[in-house]
Order: sequence, then C-alpha cells, then structure tokens
Amino acid sequence: MTMNPMTHKAIPLRRPSAFARATAALIATLLTCAALAACSHPPPNAASLSITSPARATAIAAGTPAAQVTVAPLEPTARPTPALDPLRSVSSSGTVTSTYLVQQGDTLGGIAAAIGATVADLQRINGMGSSTDLRAGQTIKIRLPIKDHAPSIKLIPDSELVNSPTAAQFDVAKFMSGHNGYLNRYSEKFDSVEMSGVQIVERVAQQLSVHPRLLLALLEYEGGWVDNPYPGGDALRYPLGVRTSDRRTFSRQLSWAGARLNEGYYGWRLATRLFVTLGDGGRAYMGDGINAGTAGLQNYLAAVSTHATYMQAMGDDARGFIQTYKRLFGDPWQYDLGQLVPDGLEQPQMALPWAKGETWLITGGPHAAYGVGSPWAAIDFTPSGSSGCMSLPQFVTALAPGVIARSVNGEVVEAMDPSGDERIGWSIFYMHIGTPDRARVGDRVIAGSPIGHPSCEGGESSGSHLHLARKYNGEWLPAGGNIPFTMSGWVVSEGNQEYDGAIAHGGLVRMPCQCKDINTNGVAWQ
Repeated sequence: MTMNPMTHKAIPLRRPSAFARATAALIATLLTCAALAACSHPPPNAASLSITSPARATAIAAGTPAAQVTVAPLEPTARPTPALDPLRSVSSSGTVTSTYLVQQGDTLGGIAAAIGATVADLQRINGMGSSTDLRAGQTIKIRLPIKDHAPSIKLIPDSELVNSPTAAQFDVAKFMSGHNGYLNRYSEKFDSVEMSGVQIVERVAQQLSVHPRLLLALLEYEGGWVDNPYPGGDALRYPLGVRTSDRRTFSRQLSWAGARLNEGYYGWRLATRLFVTLGDGGRAYMGDGINAGTAGLQNYLAAVSTHATYMQAMGDDARGFIQTYKRLFGDPWQYDLGQLVPDGLEQPQMALPWAKGETWLITGGPHAAYGVGSPWAAIDFTPSGSSGCMSLPQFVTALAPGVIARSVNGEVVEAMDPSGDERIGWSIFYMHIGTPDRARVGDRVIAGSPIGHPSCEGGESSGSHLHLARKYNGEWLPAGGNIPFTMSGWVVSEGNQEYDGAIAHGGLVRMPCQCKDINTNGVAWQ
C-alpha cells in the first residue's frame, strides 16, 4: 500500500497546449530535483525575545535559553550592503535536460515545436532512431534552452524566508490589527476547521516552515490583502498570483506560494535548481552569487510573472517587491541571522521513535518533509504487522528531550530548545499522530515518552504510519545529508529517487519498501 504523508505531486498548470504541458512536466521534474532535499503554544517569555542579530542566533544555537539572550537591535542603516556569495555561480545561458510526461494526443513534432527543438533532437536524446511513436504516460527527455538571467542582487536574508528565530517575536494577528486589509475579514475551512485569514497565514507558515512576514509581504504585493479592504478582480480571486481553477481558495494560493519559496530555497542550497520557470513558460537563470533566501523569492516571483514583470518585481523602484516589504516591515537585512545551519553542526543524541524490544518497518526512505518543494528531510515507519488506516495500539515515542510546541491535525512538533519554540534550534516533526493519547502543547518529554499512536490523520495517507523529520532554526534538514539522521545507532541514507535509500546499523542494512519482510525493512530496537 502507498503511504504518502501528503501530496507530493507537482502543482498542476493549465493545459491549453503542448507548451503548457511541457512546462508543467518541467516543473514536476524540478520539484523532485529541488528536494535535497492556530494551535501552537507560545514559548515561555515570548514577549521578551529580541532576535535581531547573528550574535543572538549564535548564543541560542550554543544552548543559552532564548529568554536570557539580550542583544541590542542593529539599526538598518548600520548594516553593510550584503556582498555577493562567490561560492555559488550560475551560467548566463545554456541548456538544461529535463523530462516530459507524454499526454494523450501529444505528437513528437508538437512537443518539439513547443520547446524550440526539432524532432531529430528528441529522437536522438531518447534513442528512438527514426520512430515518432509516443504513448500516453511515457516519459521522454527534453532539452530546454535558457538565455535570460535574473539580477545578481540579494533581496532578503535566509532568515526571512525560513520560519526562523526571527519569527519568534512576530505576531501576525497583532501586526494585522494595525492594518485594514481584506485579510482581516476573510475566513474559510482549512484543515477541516473554519479559520480566519490571519490563522491561515500562521498555519501555512508553520506547516511549510516559511516566514509569515514574507507571506504577508507577497500577499500585499500580489493581492493587496494587507492594506486594501476591498480588493477586486484577480486580486480577490488569486491573491498570490496563481491563476488556476484548483487554487481558488486562499489557503491553496498561500500553500502554493510557500511551496515555490521552498523549492527555490532548498534547490539553491544543493545547487539542484539554478534557474526559474516563468508563468508564461519562459526560463531564466537565477542571479549569480545570490543567497538561498533570494533564490526562493526569485523562484516564486518568476512563477507568477512574465519576463517583463519578473524583472520589474525584482527591481528597487516602486514596482519592485522589495519596496512593498520595506513599507510593511522595514529593511529585511535588519533581521539577518546569517547562516541558519552552522558549519560543523552535529545532531544531538536521538533514539528510535518506538519502545525498546519492538520492531518497526521502514516504509519510506528520504522524501519531502512537507509537500512539494520541501527537501527530502522525512522518513516513514510503521509497526510490524500493522495494516489499514486506523489508529494503531503501538506508541510513537519521543526521539529526545524537549517541549511539545504544536499538536494539531495529526502533526506534533517537539522543540528541543528550552524556549519551547520550534523555530529556535533543533525541532522534531512527527506526522500522522492520531488524536487519542496525542501529546499536548506544553508537555515536557524525554526520549521514550509517548507522543501518540500512528494513524492516517493529517496530510494524505492510505495506511497508518509515522512520518518523521528534523529542523534546525526552522530549516528542514535532509535525512541523508551532511548531518546524518541517526537514531539509536541507525543511520539514514538517501537514494537516487524519493522514498529510496536505506537505514543501517553497523553491517545491518534495511531498505524501505511497502513490504512486511523483517529481513528487508525491519528495524529492531534491542
């Protein structure tokens, strides 16, 4: 059975032509390649947090309780203009190879015309000889030219794209109380609960781990929902700029925008996504020497722009996004925390998430942490012998000591920082935790404490299981990356494809699968 924790499909686009379908396929491929990849309890003394400098973040990362760290704010004018990062450069023009999923009615000539190639080109790179035969569902290779290049200007720091420590002192409701925009009057059912527009912003920021300040600034830039009480036309229907029939609710618009931010951010992190796809099907390389936060922003702005409006959006005049951000929140670089995940960071000791003596099955290797665009930070487990979609009797247990920062709709987040805030330091994300016996916000746990029972709650799942991931300072950490996901001596590694990989302990290796073979995917904690 399939146990996807949430939807991992590419965002669908309109299909009026083969060109649009080729663009959609490109996005689908890049989303996979880009992966390396309100209900929360307020932290103690949250009002005293003043996270305004790298020095503060360093102190927090070193283990000093957030409430005890006092660093004077830096004036925006005192901050130097960010230098270009010489460690990451991109080409000014070239060709990228991607794949396209053939649709009913496609022809080789039509696909070639849509992407500016020849039939002979497609035959050659796909080893088709002289054949032009295609079948719906077939995947073929395509090569796409890129001639444009985004400005090499850093727009926002990484800490303003990720739901990072700089968000710990930001209150969306308090901010919106000083504005009269349509967001204050909007509500819809989201996660099976009626929520206000403000609550939806908070919820999406939590789920995708993207910064609420950035989401609000984009919402104002595209739809005017922060200051305009009566937006009309497309600003009302499509407040984040994606004009598709399946994205007409505000929560879907906002989640789509967050996914675009994440795919650009984490794609830049691993150099797996160095160009953007424009809303009109064009392509452009990202700016040379930018940072991951800017890459994420460029990726979103491109997706809702034509070539001309994209360049305007990244400019510094009144038509540029950054002016909207500055009007609402000031200079974004006053919030710069520098590198969110320090070089040399090591994972603290963590235990397997079930009781000693039990054997669970690894059913999914490294895959997206939370939907399309997030990195391969998550792994899946289910108790041995389980089946179906029900709350199971076995308990998921805590990996390490911490405080429950969030517990809602199948999601439990444990903050390991003494502040109890999941945006500061290490945090652990447990997904598909059933309502009965689920840990509550504010509960203090140690390794082995019960978190709740595996179920299908939250996201999409056809079988009860645990979806597990880590964050540091709000940034999702790849399960098979430079900071290995290690539990009770078992070390996770990723494969060439999402959900592949392995978990190993000494010479014992277990491979993820949907099978129930103890010798293949059984992980025992003795």
